[in-house]
Amino acid sequence: MTDTTTPAADAARLHDHYPSLDELTTTAHQLAAQRPDLCRVRTIGTSRAGRPLTLLTVGHGPHDLLVVAGAHADEFAGRATTLHLAHHALTHPHPGLTWHFLLCLDPDGAHLADGSRTARTLRAYYDHYFRPAAEDQPEWAPAIDSDLPESRALLDLVDELRPTLQFSLHSTDVGGTFVQATSDPTALAHPFARSAAYHGIPVETGAFDTFHLHESAPGLYLMAPHHIDHQETTTGMLTPDRDGGHRTGTWFAPQRHGGETVLVEVPAFTSAHLGDTRPADDVRRYLSTCAARLRHRATLLTALLDGALPHVRNPDTPLLRAARTPLAALHQLADEWDPELRGADLLRTPITRARLTGIDLWAHRVPVRAAALLRRAVRVAGAPAAREAARLDHLLRDWCAQYQQRFDPVWLPVAHQAAHQATTVRTAVALRHPTP
Repeated sequence: MTDTTTPAADAARLHDHYPSLDELTTTAHQLAAQRPDLCRVRTIGTSRAGRPLTLLTVGHGPHDLLVVAGAHADEFAGRATTLHLAHHALTHPHPGLTWHFLLCLDPDGAHLADGSRTARTLRAYYDHYFRPAAEDQPEWAPAIDSDLPESRALLDLVDELRPTLQFSLHSTDVGGTFVQATSDPTALAHPFARSAAYHGIPVETGAFDTFHLHESAPGLYLMAPHHIDHQETTTGMLTPDRDGGHRTGTWFAPQRHGGETVLVEVPAFTSAHLGDTRPADDVRRYLSTCAARLRHRATLLTALLDGALPHVRNPDTPLLRAARTPLAALHQLADEWDPELRGADLLRTPITRARLTGIDLWAHRVPVRAAALLRRAVRVAGAPAAREAARLDHLLRDWCAQYQQRFDPVWLPVAHQAAHQATTVRTAVALRHPTP
């Protein structure tokens, strides 16, 4: 199914290890020193905090491929996948291809999220959780007119390279695997499903991220403006502008040069409850229950935030900004699902059991994210906010336990995450650029 003989694959298999950013950068420079005929490393820009955005290039072919890791700070699988792909590009060179690996698009966020990198339980993962505010996420910021240097660096790189394919490597806490692409991904169906089965990863057919996308095959989704402009700040990458058009994030940038983007999602923890395509029963009650849960948890968290704010010296820290994004999403999603509000639209569409499970997954995930981020932000205030911090700790422990009980997550070894993601990337490349 995939090459497991590379040093990166060996390290992931033996140590079940996500590379740190320092390890990623060191390995890139080592490869360039060992194989200067094929590898080079350069800095394409700097983050808001002055951290370098490092690009590793392998090969000299006329067709350029761009692989972007670390777009979301809380997603670590892409790091292992990047090293896996880089070693494979060196040991199996394709004369027509040049691979470019952007090692981490958001190093500032990655720095704040690093405590979760070694977690192997859901609670440990959320003890040190960080995911930036929506406007601080470089892939999406251009869609909401947020001008980040990381976004500009990536968009400039796309214009420089004109990649035939851009790959964005994503992962999640609990879930399965799925693909989103800006061109029809149907040709990936068989190899994608085979790889997922081989690596013990369920294909997720009901992820809420994909509700408004066209499903080309199980777990394979086509992205287009009229499919995903509906998602707004909770999940999507496009926002309608005042003229009725769309401001696009970085996913659609390669299209202006004839290229396409493929996103490959893998889970850190798998769950067996995600692929049931049978029609769902009692949908109205289910949606009402999930919406009510979100509103109740939003009320608890908002009260704790209000109580802690007078004791927080700086109300505009990355942690507080980050906490406000899932807090806002709690209200938005509750209205989206409530059958008495916008949930009425969901009732008019076919709802499978997998889709209801996808909603339930978000109804657990988003409050846990909000509680984890808010707890970190409040702890900075010290003793004056100790009551709020203790209450947040209790809520996080309780909600994580409910999340665990509902989905029974099982840790997926890093080697399996990286191998499946790499296999999917290489399959998409082979379909676009067959080996001569």
